Amino acid sequence: MSVYLKSKLSDKTITALTNYQGTASDPNPLQTALAQDFNNLGTNSIYDAGRFTNVVLRAGTKRLLNQNPQGEALLRLNRLLLEDAYPAELAKSAVTGWVVKNGSMASTGVGRGVIYTAKDYTRYRLSFTMRHVSGDPDHQACVLIFCTRPQGDEKPLDALGGIQFQPPNGGHWDYRPGKNNNGGALFTPITKTRFDAHQWSRVEIVADASTGTARMSVAQPPGSDAVEVLAFQDATAGRPGPIAWQIHNPGLFDEYKDVRIEPLS
Repeated sequence: MSVYLKSKLSDKTITALTNYQGTASDPNPLQTALAQDFNNLGTNSIYDAGRFTNVVLRAGTKRLLNQNPQGEALLRLNRLLLEDAYPAELAKSAVTGWVVKNGSMASTGVGRGVIYTAKDYTRYRLSFTMRHVSGDPDHQACVLIFCTRPQGDEKPLDALGGIQFQPPNGGHWDYRPGKNNNGGALFTPITKTRFDAHQWSRVEIVADASTGTARMSVAQPPGSDAVEVLAFQDATAGRPGPIAWQIHNPGLFDEYKDVRIEPLS
C-alpha cells in the first residue's frame, strides 16, 4: 500500500517529504501537499485485493466497497481504506450520515438513522424534491412526522417513534412504541402510482398533529400536476414534534432538496 501511495505523490510532495525535518520543520507545506495528492485519488478507488491482502477492513468499509460508490461516497471509501491500512497513524473519521451534495441533502449510506428539524411543528405543509439513488440492501426513501424529540442525552426512539411516509409511491410504517407495524387501516392509499423512485419527484405532505391526520401528494417530474398518493388518520398518533428524514438501513443513498416547511394557522 505504501509503495502504491508513493507512486501517486507529486514532485512537489516528494520535495516536501525530502525537506521535512520532523519537529524542527513547519508541517503545513507537507500536510497541504499530501492532502492535495490524496484528494486527487478520489476519481478512482484505491482498493486492490493484492494491495490490501494484510489489511483488516471494518464492516462499514466492506459494505461501502461492495456498493461500487461514486462521487462523495467514493471519497469517503478511500478515506476509510486509508484509515484501515494505517490504523495507528490515521485518526478514525467521524461517521457522517448526511452531507450537502450539489445543493441536496444526501445520505452517505453509513447506517440506519435520522436527521430531524431543530424546531417542533403542529400544523404544517412540508414540501421537498427527492429521489432515491440506490440501495444495497434496498429500501424506499422515508420521511417521518409526529415524531418524539429525544430529551437531553437520552437514547432516541427508533425512527423517533414517528409515522413514516415513503415517497414517491406511498409505502408506510407506524413506529410508535408498542406498534412497529405497517399501520394497517390507519393508512389509506388514494392513488396507486408507479413513479420511478430514481427520478426526481416533488412531494408535499400536509399534516395536523392536533387531529393526527396527514396527506401526501407527489408530482413527477417536478412542476407537473400532482397526484394524491396516501392519507393517514389516527388522533392518538398526532403530536407536535420534529420532522425527520430517515435512512432505513445501511447502504441507502437518497437525496432531498428545495425543502420548505410552511406552518399553517
